[in-house]
Parts: sequence; structure tokens; C-alpha cells
Amino acid sequence: MSLRIWIRILSTIFIAAVLLEGCATPSDLPQGMNAVWHLVVIGDSSLWKLGKAFVSQIEEDVGVEVVLDDYAWPNLSAGEVLQALQTGKSTRYGLEKLPAALKDAEVVVIFVNPVNSIDPEKPLNLNGCFVSQAPSTCEPETFEKWISDLKAIWAEILVLRNGQPTILRATDLYNPLVIPWKEQGVFESCTRCWENMSNAARLAAEAYRIPFLSRLDAFNGPNHEEDPREKGYIVSDGEHPSDLAAKFTAELLSEMGYETVLQP
Repeated sequence: MSLRIWIRILSTIFIAAVLLEGCATPSDLPQGMNAVWHLVVIGDSSLWKLGKAFVSQIEEDVGVEVVLDDYAWPNLSAGEVLQALQTGKSTRYGLEKLPAALKDAEVVVIFVNPVNSIDPEKPLNLNGCFVSQAPSTCEPETFEKWISDLKAIWAEILVLRNGQPTILRATDLYNPLVIPWKEQGVFESCTRCWENMSNAARLAAEAYRIPFLSRLDAFNGPNHEEDPREKGYIVSDGEHPSDLAAKFTAELLSEMGYETVLQP
């Protein structure tokens, strides 16, 4: 293992010990050339390609072998994931294997959408933004059911890990539609919707002191008006992440360090 990697590991351990009360350090995880970590990525299509990119990043940073279980699937929702974790069953083929994968997961990254996390009394409908129309309902209170489901997902993961130290990371959704939104006059309303969604994902993660990466900030800038298409982060379909976006996200996760989170 290179001197740079050793320095990074030792620095991370020190920072975690000093700043993260209640969190374990990477020394609690397998180390060395023969060590193996399991990475589980759980997300919708906005996390496509991240798994392989983050595998390479971890292996470079830490010097361990990383095995990937990639559950970044089209339109995967929090409701579907929670059902699979709570019942071991799913109508989506293969998702029933997720609990077993999480039992072995040293690293977990999650963004699952709120499509199946709707409270009829506080309905959420952000679909208009995907076709550059104003969202029907997308205020902070419409995300309360999603926050509850996300928190339940994190809780289930901690139970499955059974007290083992785990690197847990949450993220939100970038906006690939800056230009269409501006052209159609819905930029302010749809951006506010995306910001509400980002804040909800952050609140759910903070309930378990899980570090949060805002791809909305990273891809779209601090004011959320920069176009990630112009940066090469979006493929030709105008929506999904490119290889460059996956690499960029993996680098951002790397910069967050590898502190582990223990059950509160």
C-alpha cells in the first residue's frame, strides 16, 4: 500500500475519532491487501454507473478489493425498497435479494425516489417537472411520507448490519433540465420542488447521522441554475448520468472520507 494511502487512512481515523461522536472509524473495517469490502448501491437510474466508479475510487483510496452489488434500477422507489427490506419479497425481480446483500455490505449509497411514498392527505406530484411543466404539489409537507420511508430504510439497514460498522452515504437528485425549465418558465417552481426533495432526503439521513452528498449542489451549483449537460455530466438522452458524472460523484464521496456509522 502506498504512503499516500496510509496517510489518508490515518488522517481519516484521527478526524473521525475527534469529530464524529458515536461513529466508528475505518479501522473497524477489514484492512490490507487481502481485505474485501462489499459496496451496495441502491437507487433509481440517476445512480447508474456510480457503482463501478465508486468501486475503483475506494480501491484506489483504501487499497482493498471491492465487490459490487448494484441495485441502481430504473425508477426504483423508496416504497419498493422498504417493502423488500421488511418482507423479503418484491414484485420487482431480484430486489428480494437486497436484504442478504446488505448484511454483507461495508459500504451503502442510496437515492430512491418518492414515487411510492405518497400521503393521500398531503399528495406529492412532481411529475410535471420531468416534462417541463410546473409541479402540481411539491411543498415540504408533501415529502413527509417519503422522509418516513427513507428513515425506515436506514433503520432496516442498521438492523441487518447488526451492529457492524458500515459506511452509509445518502444523496439527492441532480437537475438535468435547467434549460428546458427556463425556456418553459417553470425554473423557479421546479427548482423549489427539487430543493424540497433534497432537503427531505437530507433530513432522513440526519436522523441517523448519515453523511449526505447533495448532487443538486455539486451538479447544478450553489444557486442550482448551472446546466450539468454543458459540463458533460448528462448523456444524449438529456437525463441520465454520463461516465464523467459517475466519476465525479465517486470523487465527491471519496472526499467525504470513509468514516463508518454505528447504530444510535
